[in-house]
Amino acid sequence: MSEIQKLGEQFHAIASKSDFFMATYLDAVKLRVARTLISKGPLCNVRPFEVQRAGFKPGKELKSLPAALKDIHVYYFDGEGRVILVENYGGSAAVINRSFYFHERGTLKSVHFNAGGSLRNVMLSFLDGARIAQDINFGKFGVGSYDYRYDDDRLHSIMVRQREHGQENPAGYQILFGYVDGKMDNILHVFANGYQEQRYP
Repeated sequence: MSEIQKLGEQFHAIASKSDFFMATYLDAVKLRVARTLISKGPLCNVRPFEVQRAGFKPGKELKSLPAALKDIHVYYFDGEGRVILVENYGGSAAVINRSFYFHERGTLKSVHFNAGGSLRNVMLSFLDGARIAQDINFGKFGVGSYDYRYDDDRLHSIMVRQREHGQENPAGYQILFGYVDGKMDNILHVFANGYQEQRYP
């Protein structure tokens, strides 16, 4: 059985009892959380540049939860400074998307729930030392793999292959990272037909 098939089995097992699993994960976070961080907009990258890859500029840290909760993010860290839960608020305290992170030797797994409590996707990252070599993802609508390429310690590109469930052949594109003075400055999506899309900023 391939790693993506194993991930699919995990996805279906969690999806069949999503309320139970989310409650179990929340209880585990409460036991392990060492500190929290609140921000307006996404602020922390658990995986390399994931905030910017989604097209966002990093958000702003807040001292406490504001009255208006839309787009508020709460990050929960364990005693080793690792993110173990991210809560992303919609328009009210009742609308919260949750992403749980499980740090194991050689892997990082994340389980993402929609605000309604249903499972959205499960992602597994394979580590090479401290950095990510590959992500595989199994979600409600499809599967994907993401192969990371580095130039020394700098992330150069990610090769993405995705397909919807029931689709035979995956579609692929490349994420390219541009740097200025050693800092990541821009992100491009480059497709097989030559089309380019600026993703960030």
